Amino acid sequence: MRPGRPVVQFLLLAGLAVADSAAGMQRCPDVADPPGAVCVAATHGLAYAGRQDDAELAAAALDVVAARFQQVFGRPPASGVLVLSSTFATEDGERFAQTHGLGFSQSWLSPGDKRAQVETAIRRAMPDAGPDRIEAIVSQVEARHVDTLRHELGHAQYRAAFWPHAQPDLAQYGTPAPDWLDEASAVLMEDEPGRAARERHFIDARRQSSPAIRPLAEFLAMAHPMTAARRAQLEAEAGTRTTSGIQVMVASGPDAPAMGMFYAQSLLFSDFLLDASGDPTILGTISTALADGVGFADWLADSGALHGLPADISTLQAAWDNWCETRDGAVVDPAG
Repeated sequence: MRPGRPVVQFLLLAGLAVADSAAGMQRCPDVADPPGAVCVAATHGLAYAGRQDDAELAAAALDVVAARFQQVFGRPPASGVLVLSSTFATEDGERFAQTHGLGFSQSWLSPGDKRAQVETAIRRAMPDAGPDRIEAIVSQVEARHVDTLRHELGHAQYRAAFWPHAQPDLAQYGTPAPDWLDEASAVLMEDEPGRAARERHFIDARRQSSPAIRPLAEFLAMAHPMTAARRAQLEAEAGTRTTSGIQVMVASGPDAPAMGMFYAQSLLFSDFLLDASGDPTILGTISTALADGVGFADWLADSGALHGLPADISTLQAAWDNWCETRDGAVVDPAG
């Protein structure tokens, strides 16, 4: 989810969430109107949901992403509040985080709410789909629920670490970072099977010379295919929006491959930078420079060689092509 929606007035009557020095955990604060019926304290934040098992799932996701984020970006992760709800407004979550000294707020849907919203969106987008087809799609989405949750938390952690004071800009997908890097912060938080599936998608498309894979000169500067305008169009055509502000949309047609490929290419290009530089936190180094106002091409020219990377985009393209070729040979077809 992204900040910037109309603010809804909400009054919080509580003290700050405080750290438990003995357990290294947060404590659920005693509030009059909590974000959810159940609160579970995690090492890196507070998880709220309508059910105990959902809150526990959310707390586990907070800590898994926090550890992974520090590993990839080299920054201490922020503690935040994660709310699984179709009714608790995103803006109220942001105020809750500020009031309780938390670095970010993230709203998402519980598994049950997600199923209901996905079914509705599919029926609107695919009115001729039968029950079996709908159930097959919903089951696929359900299987990725935790991964999707980790993905969204990656976006939240990235903003908190590198762009905490950035104002919302509808021309951008998320933070002021290039959209590929903003998306990389999320796909890199997904689990290994999820990342492997994206890699196979990319390799298969590359073998077919898919135009959805863009040259780096274009890819590094392009806007995310899921722009604000496209999100609005998809919602109008076949999407749903909960009262909490979470949108569920179904993308199909000729632009769907470009949307899926943007996620895959962001992941693979990030892997390339990690391998080529030999630096497990190179994305954090790049993000720090970009947050200081340095463009990626300028960073390459000034610092690329210091990190084992080419100094310009054209040379980077050649190195990327060679890396992709090697990576292609290393990918194992699960059907083989």
